[in-house]
Amino acid sequence: DFGRDHATEILKVYRPQIATFNDDVQGTGIISLAGILGALKISGDTLTDKKSVCFGAGTAGVGIANLVMSEMVAQGLSEEEARSRFYLVDKQGLLFDDMTDLTIEQKSFARKRSEFTNANELTNLHAVIKAVQPGILVGTSTAPGTFTKEVVQEMASHVERPIIFPLSKLAEASAQDLLTWTDGKALIATGVPYSPIELKGVTYDIGQANNALIYPGVGLGVLAVNATRLSDAMISAAAHSLQGIV
Repeated sequence: DFGRDHATEILKVYRPQIATFNDDVQGTGIISLAGILGALKISGDTLTDKKSVCFGAGTAGVGIANLVMSEMVAQGLSEEEARSRFYLVDKQGLLFDDMTDLTIEQKSFARKRSEFTNANELTNLHAVIKAVQPGILVGTSTAPGTFTKEVVQEMASHVERPIIFPLSKLAEASAQDLLTWTDGKALIATGVPYSPIELKGVTYDIGQANNALIYPGVGLGVLAVNATRLSDAMISAAAHSLQGIV
């Protein structure tokens, strides 16, 4: 886990040579994709129809976007079509391609200001949610409380079953609040464990989407078959396998 400035570049160099895996980039992506696939099974919606906002555009946030994008491609979209469904938000607000402080990986998801009539106003999460109307919101920001009632209810006003994953250990929102603010309609996974939550006579079991639940299995799988490389297809298979036991 080599950090924001080096992780992706190290993967690019060494993946063709050895069986290597970056937990922050790929492990978080696997667990998030598994959760999203499980949520879509409940809602009956289609992944390729969904727009996603990733709040926190470090190695984990970009890793999630890349893996979910790859799944969209596998389900029939072109890479350009799939990439167009992602909106990355960091401390600057929505990431635009004219920003000078973006990482190489962030640049691949940065938007053009010409896409929006109010691009200069998209400096906070609520403004982005209102403009984009996403079906999926993933938090890897480590900024607690940033999925506010205003943000969540804005999202829920456009989507029947919003998929909301506050994955940071310093949670962007509590599972209890997300359920309360959406009248139980949000499909939630969190980075930290929760006890079952009671709301209006219904018990909700909250899934823990923590990358610690996938990387031991990935490592064991590589060893079990004596793999010389860890391919994108193997990573996708891990997500689909995990989705079956959400």
